[in-house]
Amino acid sequence: MPGLRRFYESDSVALGMLEVFFGATVGVVIVAVCVIWWRLERNSMVMKHQLESSLQTFEHLSSNIQESELPSLEDIREELADLIQETIGSMRTPQIADHIGAALSQWAQVKLHKEMQSIQNTANMLQESPLGGMDRESTS
Repeated sequence: MPGLRRFYESDSVALGMLEVFFGATVGVVIVAVCVIWWRLERNSMVMKHQLESSLQTFEHLSSNIQESELPSLEDIREELADLIQETIGSMRTPQIADHIGAALSQWAQVKLHKEMQSIQNTANMLQESPLGGMDRESTS
């Protein structure tokens, strides 16, 4: 019968390659979202367990600390005063060698600065010169 077509040959039922690909893609995306959600939930449960464990450890340690073990503010204040007194007591007035060393250090810094500036100026001149630009272009 020429007017009758088979069921799988009809245009309304046949699935093309694009529809199959789209369906498979949607399926893969749904599976990926489910896996991500499962991993997030699992990690959330692990973090909650670790937090509860840490809290229990902290409570156990804090219950063992007695008031007598913590230093008072007066003890801390006395120790800081002793430390400051010791530090200030060990300081000395600057000697002539200290002044000479500072002057030599400043002189060396100024000389180094001038030398570095001249090197920078030379490098700038080489970059701006026509030969310097051509050399760089020919090497790259």
